[in-house]
Amino acid sequence: MSDPRIPVDDPDAPASDDERAAADELRASLDDPRRANDDAQLARALSSAWSPRDLQAGDHAALVERALERHRGARRSGRVLRISFGVSAAVALAAAVLLVLRSDRRPPGEAAAIGLALSRTTQPLFPDRFAPTGGETARIDRIAMARGADLRDNEFAKWGVR
Repeated sequence: MSDPRIPVDDPDAPASDDERAAADELRASLDDPRRANDDAQLARALSSAWSPRDLQAGDHAALVERALERHRGARRSGRVLRISFGVSAAVALAAAVLLVLRSDRRPPGEAAAIGLALSRTTQPLFPDRFAPTGGETARIDRIAMARGADLRDNEFAKWGVR
């Protein structure tokens, strides 16, 4: 239900003097684009969106020049980006060369001379035959513990901590 205290505008009522003055101002603003009017500016924007007009030659040239100027600026930053990547690659290459030259590399036969544990078989871990059922988890745990100890011993041997 509507509130009787709020006046309802009758759409069929004749236009008031204020509405006529606003309509005249809008009409004059639409005829002369130099006049400032928010409603006229909105109407022009809607009209241009619906049926755009061609740009004037001077406006078009200014837009093209501004776009080309942005493109020229972007090309300069591209050069800086390429130079920075090139310098980074050169520094990374120099670091890799230093790492290779300063690493403690041993000849292939020297690893056996240190006495590294070879983990190729599990036969020494299980002298008895396996039971027909069960015990799988215990066997896997035993293998994991033995291989972990071998790895630890090998690392210490490589470091020279024996």
